[in-house]
Amino acid sequence: MKKVTALLLAVITLLTVTACGKIYFDEEEYKEAVSESESEAAAESEKQEEEISENKSETEDELGKTTKGKQIVAKLVYGDMMQYEKVVFDKKGIAEYKLIYKYFFTDGYYDMVKGYGDVGSDKVIKTDDNLRLIVYKTKDILNLDYDTFLNVYQRKSEDICTII
Repeated sequence: MKKVTALLLAVITLLTVTACGKIYFDEEEYKEAVSESESEAAAESEKQEEEISENKSETEDELGKTTKGKQIVAKLVYGDMMQYEKVVFDKKGIAEYKLIYKYFFTDGYYDMVKGYGDVGSDKVIKTDDNLRLIVYKTKDILNLDYDTFLNVYQRKSEDICTII
C-alpha cells in the first residue's frame, strides 16, 4: 500500500510540475527564453505607444484650431497625463460645452481614473484601454465668454499649456 501511495504521489507531482508550463533544465536555454519574452513585450509596448502617438495627432487634427469667438483648443501636459481641451462657444460667444481628451502615460493611473467614472459634471463619453484614453464632455460650465476662457488658458504656464 505504501508503494502504491508513493508511486501515485510521484505521478501527481510530475503532472503538477509539467502542467505549470515549460521547464528549463539548461540555464542558457532559460536565459534565451526570458530574453525572447522580454523582447516581445518591449515590441508590443513600442507598438502601443506608436498607436497612442498616432491617435493623439488624429485627435488634434479633428479638434481643429482655436477660432476667435467659436472655439478654444488647448493641449495640457501634467505629470502622468496629457490632455486636449476644446471649449465650444454659442453664437453669442458664451461657452456651450467642453470636450476633454485625457491620455495617460501609465496603465495603473489610467485604470484608477477610469474607475472614478464621471467626475462632477464631466461625463465620460468614451474610453479606450489600448490608447489609455478617457474622453469627457461637460455642458455644465460657467457662462463665460470667449475672451475670459482664453485668458484662463493664456495664464497657465507655457510648460503645461499650449493653445492650438
